[in-house]
Order: sequence, then C-alpha cells, then structure tokens
Amino acid sequence: MLDITKSAEPKTLIEYRTQPDAQYDGPQFTPVKSEIREGLLQEQGHLCAYCMQRIKASKMKVEHWKSQSACPSRQLDYTNMLGCCMGNEGKPHKQQTCDTHKGDLPLKYNPAQLSYAVQSKMRYKGDGRVDSTDTEFTQQIESVLNLNQTRLVSNRVAVLDEIQQQLNKKTGQRTKSEISLQIKQAQTLNGKGQLKPFSGLILNYLNKRLKKAD
Repeated sequence: MLDITKSAEPKTLIEYRTQPDAQYDGPQFTPVKSEIREGLLQEQGHLCAYCMQRIKASKMKVEHWKSQSACPSRQLDYTNMLGCCMGNEGKPHKQQTCDTHKGDLPLKYNPAQLSYAVQSKMRYKGDGRVDSTDTEFTQQIESVLNLNQTRLVSNRVAVLDEIQQQLNKKTGQRTKSEISLQIKQAQTLNGKGQLKPFSGLILNYLNKRLKKAD
C-alpha cells in the first residue's frame, strides 16, 4: 500500500449531500459517482488503494473504508472513500482480494489517513508475499484483504525481477545517486497521471538498496 493524500472532494458530492434523503447510489447519484471515481484515480495514481494494481474508471470499485452497513453516517464522506480494483469479483471467495474480499469487515488502517503511515508499516518479501510490522494488520492483510492471493504474489515477484534487472544492467554496485534516481522515477506520475503498478513494493525495495549502498 501507499500513503494517499486526499484532495478536495468533488463539488457535485457536496451539492448532492444537501439533498433530502441523500444516500450512496441513491437517485441522481450516477454523475456524482463518476466524479468520485475520477478524483480517487488522480489521488492514487490510478492504482488500487490496497493491492496497487492498475485501475481505471470503467473497471474499479469505490470502497468505503468504514463500511456503509457499520457506519452509514460516513457513506457520503469522501475521506472514507478509496478506489479499488475489482478484486476478482464473481470468483470464489478464496480467490477474491481487496474490497471484494473485505466486504463489511473492519480494517485497522486507512491508507488515506496519513497519520496511520500505512506505507511504512508494509513489508515485502523476496517471495512476493506481503505483511506488516503490525501483527494485527498482518492478520487483516491475510484474512480481510487476501493480499497474498496466488496471482498477486506472482505479480510482485515479476515486478521485483524487473527492478533487479534494471539495477543490474551495469556491472558493479549501484551508487546512491543511481538508486535515488530510480526512487524518484518510481514516485513520479507519467503523462497520464499514473504511478507504476506495485510502486509501493518498488519503493520499499529501492529504499532498502539505498541503505546498503556505499
């Protein structure tokens, strides 16, 4: 996961909340939801808030960190919304991930609440698996988000292989300036406002290499 800095909420959402009996996915909500999706994509660099796979407006979910059933008062609270992948929706539960697997279950940390510093709590292993420095959150990564689903693990391994190949194109050890350049590139949006998929994993690996560099 990456830390997400929330931007100003869409004006259409502010206006919609003033309507009597305004509710999520209620009457007249479709254009509001479209603007919410666009706002979330921009904030998150077009990556799923949980697994960091690429998402797009036509194929994504608007996730409520505090579920609508558990906390209906926050169903129209933009700070409670995250953009997520489809999470293998329609497949068996053990294959589902992210919001689709989470459902109404609680999650300890919201990546869009910067005081939680979620990014610093994540740990990425060489075998593609992910956990956390927080034991309770590690359990939720498994049981709530299912972020160690087989396909996600394989994708992380492929990303690690790619970044290692890039660093090893030249003989000898990489310098701190060379690794710092790679870090800057991983943090930079492309022309479409997108971050690289699994950029949290890339940054985690590069920062470890930076600490070891002479």
